[in-house]
Amino acid sequence: MKRVDLGGLWWLMEFDVGEGEREGAFSPGYRPRPDRSLPATVPGVVHLDLMRSGVIPDPFVGKNELAVQWVEEREWWYRTEFAVPDEILRCALVDLVFYGLDTVASVWLNGEKLGETDNMFRTYRFPVGNLLSPAQNTLAVRFAPATLTAEAKMREGGPLWSVFYSARPYIRKAQYSFGWDWGPRLPTCGIWRPVLLEGYDAVAVRHLWAYLRELSSDGSAEVVAEATLFAAAPVTVSLSFRLESEEGEREENKLETNLTPGLQHLSCVLTVPAPRLWYPAGVGDPNLYRLSVEVDSEGKGIEESSVMTGLRTVELLQEPDDEGASFLFRINGAPVFCKGANWIPADSFLPRATEGVYRRLLVLARDAHMNMLRVWGGGIYENDAFYSHCDRLGIMVWQDFMFACAEYPEDETFLQEVRSEAEETVLRLRHHPSIMLWCGNNENDWGFHAGWFGRRERFFGLKIYSAVLPEVCRQLDPSRPYWQSSPFGGADPNSMSEGDRHSWDVWSAWRHPSGYLADTGRFISEFGFQSAPAIETVRSFAEEKDLYPNSSVMEHHNKQGEGTERLFRFLSAFYRVPEKLDDWIRMTQVVQGEALRTGILHWRRRKFRTAGALFWQLNDCWPVVSWSVIDYFGRPKASYFITKRSFAPVTISLVRTGDNVAVWLVNDLTRVITGRLSVSLQNMWGEVVGQSETVVAVGSNRSEQVATFPLPSGIDEASHLVFGSFTLEGEREPATYDILFFAPPKHLALPPHPVVVEAVKSFGDRAEITVRAIAAAKSVILEVDGDPDALWTDNAFDMVAGQVKHIGVSLSRPISGGDLARRLRLWSAGSGEVRR
Repeated sequence: MKRVDLGGLWWLMEFDVGEGEREGAFSPGYRPRPDRSLPATVPGVVHLDLMRSGVIPDPFVGKNELAVQWVEEREWWYRTEFAVPDEILRCALVDLVFYGLDTVASVWLNGEKLGETDNMFRTYRFPVGNLLSPAQNTLAVRFAPATLTAEAKMREGGPLWSVFYSARPYIRKAQYSFGWDWGPRLPTCGIWRPVLLEGYDAVAVRHLWAYLRELSSDGSAEVVAEATLFAAAPVTVSLSFRLESEEGEREENKLETNLTPGLQHLSCVLTVPAPRLWYPAGVGDPNLYRLSVEVDSEGKGIEESSVMTGLRTVELLQEPDDEGASFLFRINGAPVFCKGANWIPADSFLPRATEGVYRRLLVLARDAHMNMLRVWGGGIYENDAFYSHCDRLGIMVWQDFMFACAEYPEDETFLQEVRSEAEETVLRLRHHPSIMLWCGNNENDWGFHAGWFGRRERFFGLKIYSAVLPEVCRQLDPSRPYWQSSPFGGADPNSMSEGDRHSWDVWSAWRHPSGYLADTGRFISEFGFQSAPAIETVRSFAEEKDLYPNSSVMEHHNKQGEGTERLFRFLSAFYRVPEKLDDWIRMTQVVQGEALRTGILHWRRRKFRTAGALFWQLNDCWPVVSWSVIDYFGRPKASYFITKRSFAPVTISLVRTGDNVAVWLVNDLTRVITGRLSVSLQNMWGEVVGQSETVVAVGSNRSEQVATFPLPSGIDEASHLVFGSFTLEGEREPATYDILFFAPPKHLALPPHPVVVEAVKSFGDRAEITVRAIAAAKSVILEVDGDPDALWTDNAFDMVAGQVKHIGVSLSRPISGGDLARRLRLWSAGSGEVRR
């Protein structure tokens, strides 16, 4: 296949609805009016072009979101002219392919209308060979207002329940674009993914994948390889499939067949004697293979294609037990506790989510010991780059279909559109080994059962999740399970006894984070807690006059109802509420992290009765106060580091049970661990009141209570703590430690200035900082003045007197050790800034 990318510089024109076609804006001879046209970038969306030309202000700044609402009410046209290379013109068939049109579009080529589209999740392919000329071709795309289209369909179909915008279920557009409780209302339009000319003579390979059908007792793997081909005419072909590991091992097989015109799926079996299996991060290596196919006809190569893939098996175990039924992923026969977060689109303007953005966020997730991300059903089926990075990093993906928090139509036209969308999605993504599960929707089954829609006899949308989607997955992808909804399972879709669960009783119900300890859900696929982004991120959208927590601009950048009030409620439950905004920001992030930590460690202690903890949410789509642990600019919050330690493969946790402290060790490693457990009761200055040391062992992939530490009566709880550490056999430094304070930090007798910097070693754009605690310290945060994007290996940690920590940092640019030492800032809860 030969391809020509038609992206780059186009022109954008604005019209009243219907005016563009009346004026002939699709015609090759049309001359745009200068006052109505401006340069546009494809792939792109209208808002980005309008910002670049100064027509609208940045919607992410202040309350500008409100000032740009008129954009969604207008009709927008994209237009370009292009020449066609001879190699394309010589092809027997040429398609004009739009890989993403957002959303209600009409397409003209050289004055001829090719068709209309109304689903931003689909690829649209138009045969254009007979319309092309070598020198000059005119391509025009009109985008009608998506909201007007959705509202017209709603008037015809009748109202359906949905959050945030009543008409959104009627249109196949990213649902979050109409606004969510963490995102702005910015329903975009545009050519948001690439547009290409694709030419071929006889056969085109549309999709390619392979899956491990069976692991034999001798260790070999039976692998099914399949190519989806489009044939322009009847033809006899030979297909050569090849599967090659990154170490050079290769297996091949061939088949010959007669193709009929149209699409067909052709497969063969490859036997791999010693497969290098794909494993999630922390369990094994995420080994990949290159799968390729060559198509020959009459001894001549006519087409070839390749993809990266991986070999693995995935099972979803739901076995009865004394609590109900398990919900457990088993990968290559091994049970895996899923640790991670929920993923939302990385930008409200999707073309800005570049491969670099994906890589930074996903590497941060992997480095925080996350092995699963849930792609939430109100966003998009992500770009190939997202899944490719997950494949390479060993991050499992729970993949929702794009239906969220609403009822959806069930007329035959809509159901057929959903079927086509699902088929394209599964065919495009199924070769990615990281995808573990197809899930029908987000919270729709729960919402119907709980009465969010009102008490109704009929569940609109059920046909989609219980019939259409599982049938598509069953037909096109036998390699992974399908799950109807999230949450789902049992008579109550949000049950604690079976299925997956969304645990929102803490944040949404204003309850203390200790409420997580009562949640015995089998797989927690959502739970969350808010915090503010970095002060530098706040300054990107707020002026000096708005820099206080409940300014109107700050509240505009928190879309949760009573979100700011909740932040004050939870902060005041634990800490003294500070006056300075930057202190308030740090402390909301610390409270967020400690709340998430409470739930994570509780569910990890229950391993595998609870078999997963995915918090809401990893990332943001704009600069906002939200549930994310990494803000819009990719800056990890204090909560990121707290959850990173909570997900560590070997983790100790201390739990007070009356007059005792239970000591737990979680071991995610695939081997038994043995080491020295040390537990001590000490005051804030490190004076030890009682101590215990013992050698303990924990089995592979297990959680165990390894000790009980008794507490003496009459201790002053404001001035004492319990310190527990575990050091692996043969090591000098503890692999993990935990500090149990007996009272909220606001009531603790924390000494002032508890931490000192002992050394700063600079290596250009990297450095190592050594800090020592002279007394107990709560939530020590390190910062580099003037470098908000400095990335730390650890941060926001507690310390006990005498403890030393070595922390690495990657800097935005090289600086000297002396300069770094002068710019280094330390902060701790209860003491504020302890070093300038």
